[in-house]
Amino acid sequence: MSKQGMLIIACAIALVTISAVIFFTFPTADAQRAVSARFEYAVINGSYSGAPAEGPGSASASVNICYLQTAGCQNEEVRTDVSVSKFLQDERLENSAKNRSLAQERAVQTSFARAIAKLGAEGWEIVTAPAIEFDIYYTNQQSIPTVKEGLRTDRQHVWFKRLRP
Repeated sequence: MSKQGMLIIACAIALVTISAVIFFTFPTADAQRAVSARFEYAVINGSYSGAPAEGPGSASASVNICYLQTAGCQNEEVRTDVSVSKFLQDERLENSAKNRSLAQERAVQTSFARAIAKLGAEGWEIVTAPAIEFDIYYTNQQSIPTVKEGLRTDRQHVWFKRLRP
């Protein structure tokens, strides 16, 4: 056999060997693995005033977490109570109807934050960007406590998913 023929056979064997090594050592494509992946879903489907606040000087809010199942939602409430007087004192705000409504909004925002943190700690990942903006409390250049209010909407759905065990 000629040198050229031997070289062609050696190259063919090397090509087959390299192809076999690549095929058996590298994992399958993500699209093929995703076929067996199963997810479960949850949604924070809005906030509401929960059971009556702990007292007249308290603001109360809750958010509902709905764990989607074939039989429907398994609901869980995350509730927050905010002492209005402590809130006003901490933020250095005057006692007015407007500022008391900010205490109620703080209860809503804290409930959302606690629910999102709870789901994150349990391995849930946010699927959709929520339309939630928290209020910003700061002291302006004239040393006056100021509030920049976040976006207010009635229903704010935040969707989550995680791999099913």
